[in-house]
Amino acid sequence: MAPRPESAYPLTPSKSRPSVKDFEIWFLEFSNTYNLSIDRPPPGLSPEERRSLPNYSEFIYYELLKVQYFKGTHTLIRDLFDRGAREIHSKWVKKPQSEPGVTPFLTQLPKTITPLERDHLIRLLRAILEDVCSPDVSSRSSVSISISHGAHGEPSTPTRSRRFKRHSDEWHGSPTSKRTRSVTSEVETECDPDDDRPASVLSVLDRGRVYTASPMPSEVLVQAPRLGGSRAVHDLARSTATDRTSIVSQVFSGRDDDELPLTTQETQMTAIASNQESMKLPVLQPTGAFGSDSDSFAPSSSTERALHISFNQHEQHQRDEREYFKNGSTIYSDDTRLSEQEDATQPNTPSLPPSPSPPALPPPASFFAAPPALSPIKEVVKGKVDGANPPVSYGGSQNFDLEQRLYRVWPHLPAQYDRAPFAVRWEILRIALHCGIQMEDLRIDYDPSWTDQLIMWRRLQALPLFQGKNFPERSPPNAWTAALNDEFKNANQVVVLTASLSTNTSKTGPLFTLRLSPLRLDLPHRLSRRFGSDRFLELIVPSMNSQDLKFLGDSGIESVQRWLVNESHVFLGRIWTSFFLKPALPKKITNDNAFVPQTKTIYQERIYLFAEDGNEFHRLGSEDLWSLKGESVGMHTQMGRGSLIDWLLQVPNNQSQSVLKLFSRIALGLSRTHPTVVVPLEQIRHRPVDVLSPTGKVMNDGIALMSRGLARAIKTSMGLSDTPACFQGRFGSAKGVWIQDVTDTSDEIWIETMPSQRKWNCDYVEDDHRTFEVRNSARELKSANLNLQLLPILEDRAINPGLMKSRIGKFLRDSLKRDLDDQKAAMGDPLQFRTWVQENSSTTRRQDRIKSKQVPFTAGLPTSREDIMAFLMDSGFAPTELKFLSEMAWKMRMDKCNELKERLNVKVGRSTYAYMVVDFLGILEEDEIHLGFSSKFADEHSGFSETYLHGMDVLVARLPAHYPSDIQRVKAVFKPELGSLKDVIVFPTKGNIPLADKLSGGDYDGDIAWVCWEPTIVENFRNAELPDVPDLFQQGVIRKENVSYLELAGTSDITSEFLARAFDFNLQHNLLGMCTNYKEKFCYAQNSVRNDSAILLSTLISHLVDRAKQGIVFTDQDWAKLRKRLSRVDPPDPRYKKEVWSGNGEPTHIIDYVKFKIGNPTVEMELRDFSESISHAENFDKDLVVFCQHYEKFLRPHKERKEALKKSAWEAVLDELKKDIDSVAREWRTYRGEWEAKLTHVHDKWQAIMPTSSVNSKTIRAFLQEDQVNAGISNWDLLKASYCFNMYYRISPSFVWYTMGRQLAYLKAISKGGIPVLMIPIMYAASRPDSKFTRAIAAMSEERMYAEGEAINEEEASNLPDDEI
Repeated sequence: MAPRPESAYPLTPSKSRPSVKDFEIWFLEFSNTYNLSIDRPPPGLSPEERRSLPNYSEFIYYELLKVQYFKGTHTLIRDLFDRGAREIHSKWVKKPQSEPGVTPFLTQLPKTITPLERDHLIRLLRAILEDVCSPDVSSRSSVSISISHGAHGEPSTPTRSRRFKRHSDEWHGSPTSKRTRSVTSEVETECDPDDDRPASVLSVLDRGRVYTASPMPSEVLVQAPRLGGSRAVHDLARSTATDRTSIVSQVFSGRDDDELPLTTQETQMTAIASNQESMKLPVLQPTGAFGSDSDSFAPSSSTERALHISFNQHEQHQRDEREYFKNGSTIYSDDTRLSEQEDATQPNTPSLPPSPSPPALPPPASFFAAPPALSPIKEVVKGKVDGANPPVSYGGSQNFDLEQRLYRVWPHLPAQYDRAPFAVRWEILRIALHCGIQMEDLRIDYDPSWTDQLIMWRRLQALPLFQGKNFPERSPPNAWTAALNDEFKNANQVVVLTASLSTNTSKTGPLFTLRLSPLRLDLPHRLSRRFGSDRFLELIVPSMNSQDLKFLGDSGIESVQRWLVNESHVFLGRIWTSFFLKPALPKKITNDNAFVPQTKTIYQERIYLFAEDGNEFHRLGSEDLWSLKGESVGMHTQMGRGSLIDWLLQVPNNQSQSVLKLFSRIALGLSRTHPTVVVPLEQIRHRPVDVLSPTGKVMNDGIALMSRGLARAIKTSMGLSDTPACFQGRFGSAKGVWIQDVTDTSDEIWIETMPSQRKWNCDYVEDDHRTFEVRNSARELKSANLNLQLLPILEDRAINPGLMKSRIGKFLRDSLKRDLDDQKAAMGDPLQFRTWVQENSSTTRRQDRIKSKQVPFTAGLPTSREDIMAFLMDSGFAPTELKFLSEMAWKMRMDKCNELKERLNVKVGRSTYAYMVVDFLGILEEDEIHLGFSSKFADEHSGFSETYLHGMDVLVARLPAHYPSDIQRVKAVFKPELGSLKDVIVFPTKGNIPLADKLSGGDYDGDIAWVCWEPTIVENFRNAELPDVPDLFQQGVIRKENVSYLELAGTSDITSEFLARAFDFNLQHNLLGMCTNYKEKFCYAQNSVRNDSAILLSTLISHLVDRAKQGIVFTDQDWAKLRKRLSRVDPPDPRYKKEVWSGNGEPTHIIDYVKFKIGNPTVEMELRDFSESISHAENFDKDLVVFCQHYEKFLRPHKERKEALKKSAWEAVLDELKKDIDSVAREWRTYRGEWEAKLTHVHDKWQAIMPTSSVNSKTIRAFLQEDQVNAGISNWDLLKASYCFNMYYRISPSFVWYTMGRQLAYLKAISKGGIPVLMIPIMYAASRPDSKFTRAIAAMSEERMYAEGEAINEEEASNLPDDEI
């Protein structure tokens, strides 16, 4: 080997070896001189602990500088760096307020100010260190090429080459192409910060930083050919951009023609080969097995994923970076660095983190428009983490534009937020999207104090960028706290990530507008418990058949669908892929036209996405198939969606199932449930056969037994007071209901599964597959409403239809009048009304309190209407005196009446809803049922009060009901052997057909039956024979898609093919709702539910209910053909769909009769009387102004104040307070946004009102006692509230109450005499009125006798009667 030339720069002279302390001083001086802020590894940490740190990737600079310092080359490094830094610094042109044409004065110090400037200098340092450390002279820059490696101290030897330990690949995105592993190295092993790292590790693209921008559409990421230098790369890139019609105005003036054009947010540059023959397209080998996604994470030099994210920088970052690379070569500006695409072709070992590649623009549309045949671009595989299919080639400018619009859907936060906790990033992006802020304008750095949500919001609101913007609803505090937890959950619930896409009506920009929902808490599902809830994102998107997407045409909609299913979505520094979908609730949008208001319904889909990879993700262990359970938010391991599905469904053991049925089973892993007891494997009893009828019918479809010991353990785990008779749940692959074995008297723990419950073959090895997950349980029964769907069948099956109609009408009239009379009577007494509110509140109130561990508040009042009313009455307000409270009571009653008029739910006292279970003992005869109650079932109207039914006929039905036989009359009998099965209805296992199957094809996996024992309805009913159901498959009305998973075995990527087929089917138009509405109109027009056409429609609907699982194919064309067969014209809407009767004469149809003859007149009359009873309420309350009136006494008379030269302290304070209150009131009037966001925004403004700083008074300062201010009851808070009420109670009462309701309630309470009783939030949430106490007080006030005793206790039982003493 030729001797190396001497260095052109003096090296550190030989002397005694410097100490580590000397290096630390030099390092700090070097870093601080240029504001580099290079991270140093904390002392005393193990390599594994060091790798867990978020800034681990920057430690390499410290380590390499340390090596070179002890080699004596640090002076050289400092000299080279200073020259390069000064030249780079000369190009940092600050544009004041982004004004074009303005070039400000340049400072002389090469110090970084922004994160982007720091990135430039870090890349310079990396280039210098690569040169100094590199043994290959040809890879060096023009300046350092003359530096002698011989000056480093010793020649290269084979031994030294073998000793070289390469750096962890995670520091490097793309190895330098000039380097090979056989080349000798002069870098000592201490260059590696973690000496115990194995040689085979991930590249930075595999486990390091995923730059916070979305990848370009994969088809345009073409591998550039090898070029001689960066200038050639620039020339080639420039040649492809000549068709661009718009170039951003230049930051630098006088740019010559050879310079690279700037990029914009709409355009990026990609190096494209000059002809297709010279393109070198790396083709990745996709995985060949369903569950082998982890194989795609094998160690590599990032080739597998370089195409996907190598250009993944923020657009603003790219614009500035392009400026850095243009204008000719500098000391290192040409050397920093060759394209990562070039580098990625060599599987060698770099020694430094990767330099971001030059920014990329998509090629012009004409590049793709040439031949319709398959382009070589088609063969570029995007390097998706689970090895997806190659993407479809662009077919022209239209599709290219669509792909660009889809690419821009996902916004990306600037890089300075990468180290913020995931919850903080979510919230910042959510606020920015809501306010319409461009991401590149978010220049404020992340502050660790932002983990306090209030501090973060106030900091953002103070920025000029957000001035005048309406902020969204704030994430609940409990959800925010849980999201900052390492496990993204609290004790019982997990944080849920939800976002939505709405169609962008503009012809430019992103195709969809992204909206992030506030963080919220909910029950976990199995997948979130196993892999972490922060790895799951629920995305609500418009249905593919939505009118909003019609303008895309069929090919455009297919592109959107492929984008949803096949593409990786880079969002918040993570790579997300979809793996499941199901219908979401429709969204209704009402226009603002006051004359002709119209409601538009948008049907939606819920897409589930899984985070496969991300900034903070690590490589999966070589022996691990799946990520470990319990990984923290910042310490996840990479795992593909195929592995996720394989963990849940254990696909190799279930390949014979159809694609659609297997896909539908994923829903079980996404059911939100209560995890309870983990059952040991040896205590699981898998029964080989179900209970069968003589004809082979399964009589226990979906239900099995569990031991009483297990039922008690589940009860304890859930914190229930009593053990329910049954649990609806999931257990491994089993789904359905489990009831206690009534014959079990032991304390053993065991559970059975039946073939009808097991949805796939599961090995039950992992604890999560053996955890009994409770979805619901039997609970105390109460009187039920008679659903609208049952009325036509009741009339059809009535022995006397006229009598049936009149009896149901009477039930409606009596229940309406009784409810309104109860509320009207309670309004006169706050104590009674408080009890009435409690008894008529939604059951969700309790669930909301349990989640929050308090009564949820928004701004100044509780969140729910019922809680607001209760809170105000607890404080001493009366509903007949305070207008705000009486109007709320009126709205509550109006909502109930409107709901009743719309849904026509007739309350029948002697009826209920109960879970259906079976008699495993076989003691019930066919058409017998058993129903017992856990407490006395009382109906005050009829006088019924019993704990079980016996010796009477009852009606049973299941919703939805379509056939005439969907209501069955059976006999209720009480069997002591079944006495422990309370609050469930027990069906027999005898007979040829299960009773549940007679009720619109029901089963026992959680179906609920309507049970009615009202004699006037039951005695007037007769059963219908089961209908002769037509075979719609044979008639060609419907078809079935039943491709099995096994048939996909020949595809290149079975995971993507499986999901593509399932998504394609499930995204097709589901006609269930349309057919149900048509059937309702058809039967109304025919006045029959049992003719042949009605039976055919009912059969069709029963098939479509299981469409997704069974693969039922029924298209729009099929539906149009069937409608022509049924009727020449579509039937009109039923008259009961309208507000007023539009028919001739009296209504005859049972629903018309109930609504127009009974319901509407009764509601109108009762509401008129109710309105008169609350008409005397007022907005003013004298107790609320006493506080401010007290302080107004300190003011001088108006005339004296006018003549005075100076205001007194109180005059100044109150005058400023009035101005501040007026300002907040204007915010209330002018705010345009969501209701809860408005409340929060205005409340924050009100809370920020403080005494004027112009007054320095000890008295005023005493108003702000800290502990009282924090509680919101300081004298200043009370003065603000009282003063504001006095100003605005008449003009804007809603503003007053919703903003300062807490303080007004406090003022009312202290005005009532006596000392108010204070309660902490959790105790207040647990409190409820005592109905017996209320009745006793009411009786005393009316001078009535009240003698309702308590249960007999031991003392009472031991006392002798008076006559025996």
